[in-house]
Amino acid sequence: MSVKREPAIRKTHPAELIPERPPRGESAAVSTTQPSVASEPVAPAVVQPAGASGRKEGEKLSMTHNTRIKPSTKDRLRRGVDKLRYETGDREISEASMTEAALEEYLNARGL
Repeated sequence: MSVKREPAIRKTHPAELIPERPPRGESAAVSTTQPSVASEPVAPAVVQPAGASGRKEGEKLSMTHNTRIKPSTKDRLRRGVDKLRYETGDREISEASMTEAALEEYLNARGL
């Protein structure tokens, strides 16, 4: 007698976690084109207040800014991130967030 069992360790492919697409008839109901003239007027976008970091609330660090910096500056940045993470326990501190904060401070100091 053999009992059919599932494996104890199962590896799922990331594609298996993606939900199925809706049938073509349902996706046609959701349009990404511009609204027609006869439709309801679109409300203006709500401007969100700037947070303590100078970023708008909900705005994420998603843009890439490729620039050349000295290796010594990059090393100081890495050490500074490590030190601040250790001292504050804040895991949201990163090289990107520090660079973004430095750019904000620089631009604000010059009125730009």
